[in-house]
Amino acid sequence: MMRKRNVVSLLLAGSMLLSACAGSGNPSNSTTNASVKETSAQAAAGTQAAGTQTPGAETPSGETFTITMMQELFSDQAPDTSNVWYQKMEEMTGVKMEVNFVPTLSYVDKITAFIASKSLPMVFTANSKVLQNNNLLMALDSDGFWALDDYIEDYPDLYQFVGEQVWENSKIHGKIYGIPRLRILPRNGAIIRQDWLDNLGLEAPETFEELYEVAKAFTENDPDGNGQNDTVGIVTAYQGTGNRGWNGFQTLATAFGAPNGWAYEDGTMVPDFGTPEYMEALQYIKKLYDDGYLNKDFAEINAQARYEYFDKGTYGIVFGVIDDVNGRNQNLPQVVKTAKVAVLPAIHEEGEEPLCNATSGYNGLIMFTKFGDGAIKTEEDLRRVLSYYNQLATQEMQDMTTYGIEGIHYEVKDGKREMIFNEGANKNQLDVDLGDIGQILMTAPYVRRDSDNEVQEALYDTIEARMGYCVADASIGLQSDTYDDLGSDLDAIMMDASVKFVLGSLDEAGYWKEYENWKKRGGDDVIKEFTAQYEEYRK
Repeated sequence: MMRKRNVVSLLLAGSMLLSACAGSGNPSNSTTNASVKETSAQAAAGTQAAGTQTPGAETPSGETFTITMMQELFSDQAPDTSNVWYQKMEEMTGVKMEVNFVPTLSYVDKITAFIASKSLPMVFTANSKVLQNNNLLMALDSDGFWALDDYIEDYPDLYQFVGEQVWENSKIHGKIYGIPRLRILPRNGAIIRQDWLDNLGLEAPETFEELYEVAKAFTENDPDGNGQNDTVGIVTAYQGTGNRGWNGFQTLATAFGAPNGWAYEDGTMVPDFGTPEYMEALQYIKKLYDDGYLNKDFAEINAQARYEYFDKGTYGIVFGVIDDVNGRNQNLPQVVKTAKVAVLPAIHEEGEEPLCNATSGYNGLIMFTKFGDGAIKTEEDLRRVLSYYNQLATQEMQDMTTYGIEGIHYEVKDGKREMIFNEGANKNQLDVDLGDIGQILMTAPYVRRDSDNEVQEALYDTIEARMGYCVADASIGLQSDTYDDLGSDLDAIMMDASVKFVLGSLDEAGYWKEYENWKKRGGDDVIKEFTAQYEEYRK
């Protein structure tokens, strides 16, 4: 039987996140069309209820408030922050952005140097490497950065834009030390050949049994109509620990009821690969493999190769991230002109609701410096900065980052906003003007645009439908000294055991023997350390 996961908090988080960002770029879907004044009033009202007053973005004298910032530069050249878009942003928010763009290759070193010299700006972006930097963590433990736990709920647009689950996921040592840079929560899944379904008169599968039958039909029933036995149902790649979320194994395991990575149950942390539900998923995958409906080299190829296989037109389903559907719809028709792909629905047991293995929902943080010459010195100034980000979370400001200024970045045709193209730069004028600045602004994990095609609209519909079925990884934000030291070896034990089980060189008893080996080699200590941290920071 499949264990039921508690997804109540995720349902709440999903509804909050969707209400805030699902309509970005489309006023008819907006959660709020509040003006900057209305947003400031909301923030002030929330804080006054707590007995204090929230300053607006402007200084008490009415002068423009300057926020010094630093972020990575991914392109060859930093944007011109004196252009018309930046001027309009300053006019709308009362804030001047003073941005230091640092090339990505030297960004971590720059952060380290600025921490040592106590010269970080007020606001900076911290990617995953920065968040693992010992210098930053030591500064954090020394109260070097503002913790936002006591403030964020005073800024309702910002709070709802991020969503409760992602705020929780982004905590470091049990506290919120920055605004998460959002990514799609229910991103893991699969993409399917819609034209093959149509050719065979099949509906998109939704249950495990239906998925098996479609994989069988795609392999045996000549879905491309060429009269040859040259198609296979499913392609995936199982290389690398970082691929677990999207390689299909964890997606299916979570759908069977296993944890999404880790879960806290009955007073202890439990890894997915130590549960009966994970074994159910392995048995299901093994049957697909044994019957010839899964690529035989799944354990040998890398992530890029699985898409190369799919784009050649011989596979019907590919596991990965669902927003790659656009890339597949661009690449595959170059080989098969009539090809059409779609996002596979969330797979579940018959009669049960889907369960989707969620991502963390963010990639890095926007952090707020508390020490040094360039820091945010006072709570009053922190509230000014948070008021600014609260403004950026409103629909009006999201439209500025999505469409820009009418007549300069877009024009309205037949009631829809069409972007103005810069021929010289070979990109939209808005992209030219913004450059990489989006890294340090409030940006949605995805944005609906007036120009969206049918595939994109269906993708966003799918994302929103899955939000209520997300299962969180309870280990996000937790730290284990044992895993830090032995993680690669421990991962290899269970990844090898999973592969060998599917290939048939290891039976179920052998698999569980490897799990006991994992525990003896350090897994038990990882469980204890994760459990202690979860109970200290999350319970």
